[in-house]
Amino acid sequence: MPTADGTYDATLLPEPRLGERARGHGRCVAFVGAHGGAGTTTAALAFTVEAERGVCLIDADLAGGDLMARLALSERVGDTGLAAAGESGQAAFAAVSRRLPFGWFLALSPRPDLAWLIRDGAIRELAGVARENAGLVVVDVGRPLGPSCEAVVDADVVVVVGHVSQPEAVVRTRRRLQRLGVDDLRLIDCPTAPTAVERLVGRLRGERRCIDVLRGDELMLLIEGRLATVGHRGRQ
Repeated sequence: MPTADGTYDATLLPEPRLGERARGHGRCVAFVGAHGGAGTTTAALAFTVEAERGVCLIDADLAGGDLMARLALSERVGDTGLAAAGESGQAAFAAVSRRLPFGWFLALSPRPDLAWLIRDGAIRELAGVARENAGLVVVDVGRPLGPSCEAVVDADVVVVVGHVSQPEAVVRTRRRLQRLGVDDLRLIDCPTAPTAVERLVGRLRGERRCIDVLRGDELMLLIEGRLATVGHRGRQ
């Protein structure tokens, strides 16, 4: 639990466990939204919480992610995340990461207006270091934008989150990801339906199964099954 000022006392946190995967071989799962309000952040957070300790959760939504608020973390004035990190590799990881009960959390750009300062390749390098520190790297990309596309292209599995009432948006997103170089084997559709009306519309349009993104265990089964069928991409 966070302290009164929204921070965590790292000395009281259990040491993250790497689990079954050896250090330096962490797998990466990226969550992409097919449209606004699709539920990518909710899905990424639920998946992270259900996973074993030693997870690195990265907020790569450069348009303005809200993982910091959901994790009850205070934002320091002038905190620009990766845009302010002149270092690379482990130094950059140490500069922008925070220790949490599940492992580590990185907010790449708490200030969307400064996201353009993130240099090309910086997110790719940081994700590579995260793989060295964690057995599982979870990236909330939101809608891929500029540098955040690097995290999507390099991910072992890319989860496309979209409401069942907007199948066209899911199809468009999949096509865009394919143009970026993400092959079909690494893509997973995660149809959601926050309201009863959307669930009804989804059934009328083809009875697509809805995934409750608040239940990380359900997502875990879906994603772990796909991870087992694809080879590890490693650091790009």
